Amino acid sequence: MAALLAAAMAVVVTYCLARILRPVLRDPAHRLDLDGWHAVMGVAMAAMLVVTYTRVAALLALAVFAVGIGWSVLRVSSTGARAAYLRLGLGCTSMTAMLLPAATTSAAAPLAAPAMAHSMPMAHAASHGQAAPAVTVSLAPPTVLVIALLAAFALVLVIRLAGTFREGATVAGRLAACCDVAMAAAMGYMLTAFV
Repeated sequence: MAALLAAAMAVVVTYCLARILRPVLRDPAHRLDLDGWHAVMGVAMAAMLVVTYTRVAALLALAVFAVGIGWSVLRVSSTGARAAYLRLGLGCTSMTAMLLPAATTSAAAPLAAPAMAHSMPMAHAASHGQAAPAVTVSLAPPTVLVIALLAAFALVLVIRLAGTFREGATVAGRLAACCDVAMAAAMGYMLTAFV
């Protein structure tokens, strides 16, 4: 499932980059900066699904998504794009929550399992054939935050999926909604590792 979702993120990244290069493809609710942030997030999500995040890579990604949270807060009052910046903020918040354990893992802890496994319960990691870290000294997001993020992504998934079938929606609007659906589904899958 992780490889399939990583492939979906590659498609989303490709489409976002195409919208940056070809403005005619852009939905009015998706501004150039949103396409850039979605491309960055899609690459980070795909990587998180299939490769190991080292502590340094996790720290760098954590810093990027902390900036993304600030960016979305600053831009959320933009007319016509408020919902898109709220979704961006939600995505950046989720990425920071998932990166926090890998970024704060002590230097003594081995980083041989995929980055998501650092915050998975040991039984969950073992059931996926991954070696649980020998030392688990790291900060983890509170379970209540993870559950709230999962609920928010479920809501985004339903609303954006309904948007793909909305009568009168443009092709660009439908494709943008499909990208949001794919990202919400992948993010929800990744967040379930924390519950």
